[in-house]
Amino acid sequence: MRFVTQSLALLSLVFSIASYAETDFLLRGTWALKENTQSFQDFGQNHQRFEGDGLHLSQAVISTNQRLFDDWTLSGALNAYSDGEERLNVSQLYIKYRPLSASSIKSEVKVGAFYPAISAENTDIAWLSPHFLTNSAINSWIGEELRTGGVELSFRQNGRQVRSNWSWKVLASLFKGNDSTGTLLSWRGFALHDRQSLYNDRVNFLPIPGVIDEEKLDAPAWTEPFREIDNRFGYYFGTHVAYKRSAEIRYYYYDNNADANAVDPDRIYAWHTRFHSLTLRYLPRPDLTLFSQVLYGDTLMGENIVDNDFASAYVAAALNLNAMGLKDLTAAARIDWYRVSDNDNTTYDPNGSRGYAFTFSVKYDVTSHFFITTEWQLNSGHQENLRFFQPNEKYTEHLFQVALTAKL
Repeated sequence: MRFVTQSLALLSLVFSIASYAETDFLLRGTWALKENTQSFQDFGQNHQRFEGDGLHLSQAVISTNQRLFDDWTLSGALNAYSDGEERLNVSQLYIKYRPLSASSIKSEVKVGAFYPAISAENTDIAWLSPHFLTNSAINSWIGEELRTGGVELSFRQNGRQVRSNWSWKVLASLFKGNDSTGTLLSWRGFALHDRQSLYNDRVNFLPIPGVIDEEKLDAPAWTEPFREIDNRFGYYFGTHVAYKRSAEIRYYYYDNNADANAVDPDRIYAWHTRFHSLTLRYLPRPDLTLFSQVLYGDTLMGENIVDNDFASAYVAAALNLNAMGLKDLTAAARIDWYRVSDNDNTTYDPNGSRGYAFTFSVKYDVTSHFFITTEWQLNSGHQENLRFFQPNEKYTEHLFQVALTAKL
């Protein structure tokens, strides 16, 4: 599987370069200043991505949308990082079929590996955020543990075609390969960062004694987010409703339909994970964007060995400062809240966590292709399993970043 996926990644790269006019290139170097605590990626307690201060290759992306025929498009994103386990591979690769039709209701089919269009925040190329260096808690988790490896069918109607102010879309999907979704929420909790898991990737977390102990759960202190364990299909369905171009609401229901009693030879467990997501986006005027998302769900592993509810929400705003005389500047702010509730009686594996985060970002457009972004974030909360590694369950994490982005 690793050979096949890496081969597809290289083919995607070659195909993109050969068709440069329809391809976006993005390179981002980030200087980060944070507490001297170890990142979860290196089996540490910190919920942020980078290990230590200094300069990091936070994003290197080739994103392509290539028209194969009139009705067929090949899309993909090849990512590279200086951190994590898998540092070069695809995050998305899929074919889209959109047949030409005289009807006002249009159909579309996607087949491959892609994100459900669940986010109002990650709307830039390759599922990046145009406003923040660090994603919300919700979309950090989606970028880590969620990807559709399957097929999605949708129907849509553009209001302009029927002389209406309202547009809509309905969709449904069947997929495989998200059986371990829920692992990170339960054993690490929500995190805030912008690193998307790549195919064949592995995400590490704190080695909790009750998790790694051979006499207890006997699981590794890592997960592979897109591993197929039980050979069952998961599904999701959703709807989008938009008013003109100024407001949109999206609702999704997701169920990976995993067999909570399944475990593979590496002791990677399947987690039955379900959630509801509601996303809002509103543009009260051209220079101001307001957006928000609420997520609520549950995850189960084993015969009530791990049984957790989880929830998160954020509210964000992005303001173009040109009207204030600050040319080429955009300011953005976001407030996050998140929680994981432990409902089981497995005393050696406490999973409860809760917290909040404040994020402030300012982006300066040096040119149409080069951008400088500064961002400050405070993330604070409680996590029950930290009691095994420190005197209490509290954490407070500060992060300051300066990033130079080139986009061609």
